[in-house]
Amino acid sequence: MAKTYKGIDLSRWNGSVDMKKVRASGIDFAIVQSSYGNVKAFPNQKDSRFDVNVKNARSAGLDFGVYHYMYATTTAAAKQEAEGFVALLNKVKPIPYFVALDIEEAAQAKLTAASKARIIKAFIDVVEKAGYFCALYSYEAFLKSVPESTRNRYAIWCANTSATPSIKYGVHQYSFTGRISGCNGDVDCNKTTIDYHKKIVEAGCNGYKKSPSSKKDDKTTATTKKPESKTVTYTVKRGDTLSAIAAKYGTTVSKIAKDNNIKNANVIYAGQKLKIKK
Repeated sequence: MAKTYKGIDLSRWNGSVDMKKVRASGIDFAIVQSSYGNVKAFPNQKDSRFDVNVKNARSAGLDFGVYHYMYATTTAAAKQEAEGFVALLNKVKPIPYFVALDIEEAAQAKLTAASKARIIKAFIDVVEKAGYFCALYSYEAFLKSVPESTRNRYAIWCANTSATPSIKYGVHQYSFTGRISGCNGDVDCNKTTIDYHKKIVEAGCNGYKKSPSSKKDDKTTATTKKPESKTVTYTVKRGDTLSAIAAKYGTTVSKIAKDNNIKNANVIYAGQKLKIKK
């Protein structure tokens, strides 16, 4: 049976969040809001909790992603919003989880399917060109109104709090009223069986260097020697987590654990020597 990864999404409305308690409660990832609207033109539309949420998630060793709430109804406006989003992303990379476009405004819902497809593509093209793995978020009815060919191009983060989505999706936002240690009041809860962090690291997205193992063999250069992998020895410091160490060296928690025969990835100690293959 595939592992289920549990996550939450956060914005300024959630107030102060204790990310260490969140991680200790069994949450695998948090997707935090960075901005809404044209943050490039209106800097005050940056989420007031963005910087601290990113800092605290990273410090806690919790994989984090980032999302932007879009107001745009034209391709030109969508591109402008995307440029502002990318500028914020560039300041906090590497980003362990996916970044996402949140599209759900009433004015956007009134657009034709073709118009929805165009503004989605306009936004995500800018984000992908900047080197980020970008998902598409909305509630299921909105996503159904988007051409299937558009949905199939992206990782889908689908909100449906009453049932499992009937469309193809990657992450299911299944509750708006979850209760998680470290969070005050209700919090949005998500689940997935896809290891997006691994996908991102292997693809070299979000500020990570592309993993050599993800590159396809070129049959025309079969005689070319493969670059030798380098191994470094890292001494664990107090407060370190395997997730933070993996992010620092552009690898994964599972790989470090396997290479060092660590049975519980949550248990490491200060002074421990880890062999990390780059």
